[in-house]
Amino acid sequence: MIRRLTLKNWRSYKDFTIEIGPGTTFVVATNGVGKTSLIEAARWAIFGANSTSVNAVRVGAEAATARVELELPDLRVLAIERTLTRNTRRRSVLDIRLDGTPIPEEEVGRQFIDAYGTEPEFLARLAMPPADKSSDTPSHLGLEDHLGRYYGIDGLGAAIEHLKKRDSAIAAEIKKIKADNSSDAQRLDQLLEEERTAKLRAEQANVTHQALKGRAEHAREMRRRGSEFAAWAIRSETRRTAAERLAERISVELGRSVPAELLQTAIDEILSSVDEGIERVRVEMAVNESREAQLESNDKDLLAADHDCPICRRPLDGATIASAHEANADEITRIRTMMSDLKSTEADLLERRRRAKEVLGEYRKIPHPGPEPESPEGVHDTPDADDIEAQLENAFGQLVEARTAYQHATRERERAQTAGEAMGRLESLFRKNAVLTAAIAATEATRNELLTDTIRPLASEVSQRWQALFPGRGQLETRPDGQITRSVSGHQLDFDAFSTGEGMGATILVRLLVAHFATSVNFCWFDEPLEHLDPDVRRQVGNALSRLATGTGPFRQVVVTTYEERLARHLQARDPEHVKLLDVRQPPER
Repeated sequence: MIRRLTLKNWRSYKDFTIEIGPGTTFVVATNGVGKTSLIEAARWAIFGANSTSVNAVRVGAEAATARVELELPDLRVLAIERTLTRNTRRRSVLDIRLDGTPIPEEEVGRQFIDAYGTEPEFLARLAMPPADKSSDTPSHLGLEDHLGRYYGIDGLGAAIEHLKKRDSAIAAEIKKIKADNSSDAQRLDQLLEEERTAKLRAEQANVTHQALKGRAEHAREMRRRGSEFAAWAIRSETRRTAAERLAERISVELGRSVPAELLQTAIDEILSSVDEGIERVRVEMAVNESREAQLESNDKDLLAADHDCPICRRPLDGATIASAHEANADEITRIRTMMSDLKSTEADLLERRRRAKEVLGEYRKIPHPGPEPESPEGVHDTPDADDIEAQLENAFGQLVEARTAYQHATRERERAQTAGEAMGRLESLFRKNAVLTAAIAATEATRNELLTDTIRPLASEVSQRWQALFPGRGQLETRPDGQITRSVSGHQLDFDAFSTGEGMGATILVRLLVAHFATSVNFCWFDEPLEHLDPDVRRQVGNALSRLATGTGPFRQVVVTTYEERLARHLQARDPEHVKLLDVRQPPER
């Protein structure tokens, strides 16, 4: 996260420093004060992108400096300082330090990849709004390339380009050979085309068959995992219900509500408390018994002393002796009363211990459900295994039919093969062309399927959040290339046709959810995202942004510029610990 931004002679700021901590910070001020300039400067300082125009240099100054202290997730501090001069022929001056130690500019990219799981270019588009607000759309993120790198499938794109180049070269050579041998190749050309088509169909049928085999195995596995998980859930619920009943009994003993998950702790607490109480009572009873025995012994000694004090042997009159007997009798009576009370207390404590041990015994008899099995994600989205098996059987029949047709076409082509060396070369090229065509199709299908699989959880989450913000406006569809459409009366409406508020809402959702699902980015800045929303949606979006960086999710810092000051102050008053206000209405000397 960005913990400090320092500007010198940057646009309207002569010497300005702000410190931004964790949580959500609303940068408030009216239009024209310089809120966007702060984001522009921070973006340029970190990534060196945009704002390289001399217009960023304050009037009357020769150079402008922007310095950012970026706290990485491992708490190291990356300080980047850039200085821009009015002389466009001079390069901007760059100073980069990691925990105070200078590092080369090439090292910054590696630090960003290690820390945030993405290239600096994508991080810049994701974590910071662009200088050109028209570019602040999901399609400008470069999502497809990032997902390819993030999930390790970017090599497929390079492979597709390589295969297409080879295919184009072979197609050009085929065209040349056919032009040079058109009269001889007329019949062969037709048969080669039929063979190529038959082979392609056979390969496509094989791809379909293999894909269905995988889906069938997946469906069977999902059904098994779903059954296993359901059985475990029943066992867990049975244990939880039994534990809750026992927890109600323990709650009565303790005089407070005890949740089922703390039942063992509560029983241990009762047993410990009861055992301590029994020990204290028994010690006190022993002391009283000793005291009673001593008093009875004293009384006997007094009787045996024959009117003499048993201790000092001085003569005692009858009244004194009677008084001593009476005092002893009173004390013995008091001790015996105390002993009766202590025995009653001991009996109560023993009964409490018995009840607690009884509950403990019953708790230990409750069967444990065992370790939680692997979560059967996607079980409800998996087609019926029997249906897939039927599709698999049908695909196998089509595969056999396609291979038979291909073999027949090959035999026909071989019988008609009369061309010379050029035709032999053409045959080889057609085979290579067919292989490349199938390889390109299979590779593209694999890449598209993998990208679709990776984008599906993100797209689902974006659509759900969208419907919460804009109920009744159709579902969103997010494609791997970042293009977004929404369903309206059965038709797909392109992103360009969204209202300004709808477009801003969708962009906020995509940036936040991509950062969460497909990077390790822990900060995100927004430039006036609330200004074009309906009041209800504005409150919902503001509320959501204020809760993003509370320490329980992936974001440590969210910064939002806005002139919706009343809403920002309301959100800050509700949660002053995690929501801050930064008023830049009166910056230092300008």
